[in-house]
Amino acid sequence: MYKVEYSKNTRLNLKEIFDFISDDDYLEAIKVVNSIKNTVNFLKDFPLLWTNYLDSTRRLVNSEYKINIFYKINKKKKTIIITSIFKNRY
Repeated sequence: MYKVEYSKNTRLNLKEIFDFISDDDYLEAIKVVNSIKNTVNFLKDFPLLWTNYLDSTRRLVNSEYKINIFYKINKKKKTIIITSIFKNRY
């Protein structure tokens, strides 16, 4: 099992997503952020399932809310670093 770490940029991304949605619906903002975190937690057991996006960066999509999750894998440390999270506009 891998350990998941969120970069400083990613923590900011999550806060921005939460703040944007909570302006209209606080409970929905909680649901979205929890859904993103549940998707990320799936990586702990299956980090290699998703495609390489650029070099060593991989992309996972939260299909429920169309959120892109970009991450890198450190195999030696068995760590996944979430590098960015943002809404797919398409």
